[in-house]
Amino acid sequence: MPRRKTKKSDPSVTDYRHEETKRLNNPEVGIPAEFVKAWEKKRPPRQKYEYDPHKDPELVWAGKAEHLSFEVDTVSLHIHERVSAQAVINAVKRNGRRAAQPQQLSLFADPQLPLDQAVEFYQHDVDWANRLILGDSLLVMNSLLHRELMAGKVQMIYIDPPYGVAYNSNFQPSTRQRDVRDGQDDSLTREPEMIKAYRDTWTLGIHSYLTYLRDRLLLARELLHESGSIFVQISDENVHHVRELMDDVFEPANFVRVITFRKTGGFAGSLLDSTNDFLLWYAKDQSRLHDKYRQLYLGKLVAGLGGSEYVQVELPDGTTRRMTDEEIDNLALLPTGARPFTATAIVSAGAASGPQEFEFAGRIYRPGPNEHWKTTLDGMSRLAAAGRLLPGSTKRMYKRYFDDFPVVAIDNDWQDVRGALDKLYVVQTSPAVVQRCILMTTDPGDLVPDPTCGGGTTAYVAEQWGRRWITCDTSRVALALAKQRILTATFPYYALAHSDQGVDSGFRYTSEGGGIVPHVTLKSIAQNLPSEEEILYDRPDIDKRKVRVSGPFTVEAIPTPAIEDPTESPIAPWESLEPDARADDIARRGHAAADESTNFILNMIESLRKDGLTRVGGGSLRFTRLNPIPSAGVLQAEGEIDLGDGQTRLFGVSFGPRYGPVTMAQVEEAVQQSRGRYDGVVILGFTFDGHAQEFLKRDLPIQVMGAYINNDVLVGDLLKSPKGSQLFTLFGQADIGVEKTKDGYVVEVRGVDLYNPQTGEVESEGGSEIAAWFLDPDYDQRTFNIGQAFFPGGTNAWEKLQRALKGIIDPDQFELLRGLKSLPSEPGEQNRIAVKVIDHRGNEMLEVFDLSKAGSA
Repeated sequence: MPRRKTKKSDPSVTDYRHEETKRLNNPEVGIPAEFVKAWEKKRPPRQKYEYDPHKDPELVWAGKAEHLSFEVDTVSLHIHERVSAQAVINAVKRNGRRAAQPQQLSLFADPQLPLDQAVEFYQHDVDWANRLILGDSLLVMNSLLHRELMAGKVQMIYIDPPYGVAYNSNFQPSTRQRDVRDGQDDSLTREPEMIKAYRDTWTLGIHSYLTYLRDRLLLARELLHESGSIFVQISDENVHHVRELMDDVFEPANFVRVITFRKTGGFAGSLLDSTNDFLLWYAKDQSRLHDKYRQLYLGKLVAGLGGSEYVQVELPDGTTRRMTDEEIDNLALLPTGARPFTATAIVSAGAASGPQEFEFAGRIYRPGPNEHWKTTLDGMSRLAAAGRLLPGSTKRMYKRYFDDFPVVAIDNDWQDVRGALDKLYVVQTSPAVVQRCILMTTDPGDLVPDPTCGGGTTAYVAEQWGRRWITCDTSRVALALAKQRILTATFPYYALAHSDQGVDSGFRYTSEGGGIVPHVTLKSIAQNLPSEEEILYDRPDIDKRKVRVSGPFTVEAIPTPAIEDPTESPIAPWESLEPDARADDIARRGHAAADESTNFILNMIESLRKDGLTRVGGGSLRFTRLNPIPSAGVLQAEGEIDLGDGQTRLFGVSFGPRYGPVTMAQVEEAVQQSRGRYDGVVILGFTFDGHAQEFLKRDLPIQVMGAYINNDVLVGDLLKSPKGSQLFTLFGQADIGVEKTKDGYVVEVRGVDLYNPQTGEVESEGGSEIAAWFLDPDYDQRTFNIGQAFFPGGTNAWEKLQRALKGIIDPDQFELLRGLKSLPSEPGEQNRIAVKVIDHRGNEMLEVFDLSKAGSA
């Protein structure tokens, strides 16, 4: 089959594509709900995983004996966004030429499947795109295993779990805030998914933490190829426990090394400072590890790293002497042609089997008792002829030049790397550490997942080195930072070993580029053999004529089901109680019972009855009556609202999930169930995904109101000053305009009303308060394709790319990507534009515009 050629936007700007690798077509978030629901009825059952209870020795903790098996839902992963750095660059470039054009979907690795094939989820092979996923790592890995059949297809996994169990030490609440302070309310994340992760993982402190990590290690093992490796980064606080866990899951025989590396600085205390973190390296099968192991090297230093013994020098006239301290500090002081060397032994242990007398420089040399020459007598003669022997002791007779092998193999003590500098995320891994792990155990084109995304370091490094990547996190803040980091990055263009075969063929290494170094040995000289060569895997040839940006990737999420309806509890008796008695009943249930789904809904209903819905700008809407209802799908209550016009109207009420966003599917179903039954429906959630927000703003057959639930309901017991009122706040409005100009359609973000979970209020924010906003100039209502990307904050996210493309694109064009006006674009096939705004808490808002209704400038 002929190779499909990838269309490039410009010969000077390119990316790596993994054209020989495919992935299955997972669902797009905008696929109509009826198709998704019909398909989900056929989804695989929950997967059961079991532990062997008879392994010995083992680490024991509370709950382990009861956790010999566990089940995981086999969820689907829905694509929300397709991201392409080249598409953004194209838009900037065209704007500089005043030539607006529709965007190229091929740049996004968009398969463009017709609807009848698109709804046949996981049935079709499509081009590979890397993946950034919002969701719990256990669910994501289980989906990769059983939805996408990826068992044994992963080459290396990097895990950087939270080091400890402090809720307000491991999670970052905002893209702006990296100084997370223990015990401060403003340092607590309000993301529902992160709160759930805390509740599930740290309920019993270290005991829950160990269960959390062991379960994920078990699924990671299933994903790994037989020659694969896993690295777990950890501090000295729990390194001993985590190693026991990994022995339990991977077996002690597959332990490889404990690697030590330096942090950015130590933690000062009354005792010794803590300056190191650790990597625990295990193989899936150590007998297969050498199939993929690549030795890495560091440059040697005369009298320093790897070269401390090289303190002698051979001068151009052949004489030798010890270098002065000044020459050691500054090799430039040596005469031209001088060669640093060291003298090493020419004998090995063990009695000789034949004559060993060797004449050199007018003297007869013999090995000592139970010793023999390292080579034959002929070989000794060749060494002498090559000027490699020194008169003197056989223990210091062989002359090894520094440039015989100018590098030294790395070991498990990485004191030359430090923790991450210029952190984007509060717990961010050092790129140098991840780079070594990737280069040691993978080749270009191999797959490297990281179930602990954080600041996206593993994805960033994997992208740099031509590896495929998948990363996930439960935090929207983490994903927002990782997306920006990868989208705006530039990388060296490493020359390909076979340009016609793509990046999966590997990189080109040459001695001229520094990627191949000689390895002259005593054996090669004595036997008159060509000297060996070593590949420096971190130094491939670089084509400096090309600017490389990140390849296409998708942003995905686990769809969260609507909250359970209260049908399993006796609702009728509670309905019959008077309001005061209801409140007393709820109080009597206590905090533990309130964590259960039914009682949680009853609490929410009672709070909504008391507090009503707060309007943006002041005032409220009150329920004159509000009662729970029996089984009704996504509807849990009904009541009458006084709209302030002297009339009351009957509304259904639908609560979103406790630990996830309200989805478009829930909104669709709530509207469908309310139509013909109620005058309207109120949908309440801790957060709403962008498609749900956009759906709420459509012209629907009944009145629909969306309202936020104050997130402090979920974290109240962790707060110093929990809020007790204004629990439900109606949506605000976005002020976004689209105008038709002579150059094309232009979008302007004038301001948005975004919900602040810390205050429980909707706040009007200008452009400087927006973390990012994106434009899809031809929105198909299935997936948001980021064709233009804007970062209006104080930092210049595009700075590196702007410098790299200075000779190709006017730098002033990149300045436009810090503003609130889009670049002009021509309408595409859909004749529809979509705008997505991301606040600094990672929350998003989506607006869709029909271009046929846009005004002219």
